Amino acid sequence: MTAARAALRLAGIAAFVLLHPVGAVAEIDLDGPNSEDVAAHLTRDPSLPLVGLWKTDCADGFGLAIDRAAPGLYSISFCGPGGCFTPGSYRPNSPIVSDPAYRVLDPNRIQVRGFDGFSDYSRCE
Repeated sequence: MTAARAALRLAGIAAFVLLHPVGAVAEIDLDGPNSEDVAAHLTRDPSLPLVGLWKTDCADGFGLAIDRAAPGLYSISFCGPGGCFTPGSYRPNSPIVSDPAYRVLDPNRIQVRGFDGFSDYSRCE
């Protein structure tokens, strides 16, 4: 990823966070040691193997928390230094595997469709 594309991507994330309705961010922080807090709040379920913390680079202080939402559905929440979006408010709940907005490459790598195409995410726990 070029530096310009990375800067635009971060600017887009910042704009989305700033424009999102007030009160939609939970008090969980991905920065530093608190990233373990996110993983501790995820609901492990053998029928939903994609539950976890996913990032484009595991060194990032932001990423996606994928958790159980309902039978057969995941919630996908963006998390960053300010916390995580309330489940269902960042992206709609999804089965992920059959959703065209996602591609499961293997148990620890997925692609998520965004405004500029698909981005690669890895499980970071």
